[in-house]
Amino acid sequence: MKIRFFSILIIFLSISLFAPPCPAERLMSYTDESKDFLSAYRDGDFASAYEYADSFVQKTLNSDKDKQNKHIALLERGKVALAAGKYNECIADLQEAERRFLSIEGTISLTEGFGSILTDDTTKEYEAEMHEKLMISPYLALAYLGKNDFAGAVVERNRTITKINQYIEEKPEERGYLENPFARLLCAIMYEMENRGDDAVIEYKKMKWADEAARLSVKKENTTDLVILIDTGLAPHKYQVKWGPMPVMSNGKAVNLGFAYASFQATPSEISGHEVALDGQPAGPAILLYDLEKTVLTQYEKDKPAIIAKLVARFTAKASLQVGAHAVADKLEKDNPLLGFLVRAAATIASATWVAVEQADLRGWLTLPKNIHYLRLNGLAPGEHTVTIDYGSGTREMKIQLQKDKIGIAYFAAAK
Repeated sequence: MKIRFFSILIIFLSISLFAPPCPAERLMSYTDESKDFLSAYRDGDFASAYEYADSFVQKTLNSDKDKQNKHIALLERGKVALAAGKYNECIADLQEAERRFLSIEGTISLTEGFGSILTDDTTKEYEAEMHEKLMISPYLALAYLGKNDFAGAVVERNRTITKINQYIEEKPEERGYLENPFARLLCAIMYEMENRGDDAVIEYKKMKWADEAARLSVKKENTTDLVILIDTGLAPHKYQVKWGPMPVMSNGKAVNLGFAYASFQATPSEISGHEVALDGQPAGPAILLYDLEKTVLTQYEKDKPAIIAKLVARFTAKASLQVGAHAVADKLEKDNPLLGFLVRAAATIASATWVAVEQADLRGWLTLPKNIHYLRLNGLAPGEHTVTIDYGSGTREMKIQLQKDKIGIAYFAAAK
C-alpha cells in the first residue's frame, strides 16, 4: 500500500512539475472568451453577435480545452440567433444543447470529478442550471412561431409544461423560486391560439392573473390580438473571488493553500423604460412579466452550502496531498537526501502551481435577459402594423403582419 501510494504520488508530482496545467489559454475565463459576441449583442448588432457566437462555438469544437463548453456555447449562439431572426439556427442549437443537458442531468464522470477536485470546476463539462433549462423550450416555441411552424411550437409548449411540472410543481415549497411566468404565459397564449380556453385559464390562474382568466371566461368570439414580449438587459453574471496561494506552516513544513470561487452580481443596464407605440400611437408601457435576475440570485443563495462543501473538499484534498508529499520526502531523506529534496521541491512547486492556476467556474447562459416585459393589445385591425419600443436609451422598431381573429407575437431583445 505504501509503495503504491508512493508511486502514484511521484507520478502525480512529476506531471504537475514538468507539465503544469497553466498555458496562456487556460487562464482565459469563460467571461473573457464570450466578450465579443456579448458586446455586439448588447449593442443590438445581432448579425455581428451571431458571427462572433459562431466563432465561439467553432472554438469549442476544435480545442481540447474548450470542448467542455460546447453545449453552453450552443445556448449562447441559439439565443443570439433568435434575436437575429435566424429561427432554424436557433432551433438546431437549442435542441442539441438541451439533449446533452438532459443526458448528463445529475451525473458526473469519475475523471471529471477527480480533475475538478484537484484543479477547479472549469475542467468538467458544463451542466445547465434548472432556471436555464426552463428557458430553453419557451425560446424554442418562439422560434417555431417565428417561422410559422405552429405544430413545432406546440411540441415545445407541451415540453415546457412537462418541465414546469418536473422542476417546480413536484417540489413547490423547495423550488417555488423557479416559478417562470414567461413560460406559463407563452403556454397560455398558445392554448388560446388552439381555442383551448379552459387550459389557458388554468395557466392564468396559476400566474394569479385573475383579469386574464375572467376575460377568457366571458369571451364569445376571437379577436385580432398582439402580444409583445421584450427581453431586457442581461441576467446577473459571475465574477471570481480568489485567495492565495498562501504558504501555511504545518508541522514545520510549508503547505500552499488557496481557493477560487464564483459569486454573482447584477449586470448594469442602460434601459430605463418600455414604452410601446403601435403605428406611431402610444399603446402604453409594457409590464414586468418575469424577474429572471431575482431567480438567478436566489438560486445562488440556495447553492451556497454545496459550493462551500465543494470548496472545502478541494482545499482539503490539496492540503492532504502536500502533507503526504512532505511525509514521503522526510522518509526518503534518511536514505537518499537528494531524492528527498527533489520530492519536496516538486511538491512545493506543484502545490503553488495548482493554487495559482485555479479558476472559478464563470460559465452560465450569459445571453439570458435580466427580465422580460409584456404587453397585450386586443381587438386590432388585421394587416401590417409597426411596433416601436422606447427603452429610454434608444428605440427599436418592428413590422408585424396580423391575421384576422388570430394572436400575433412580437419578440424584442434589448440587452444594452
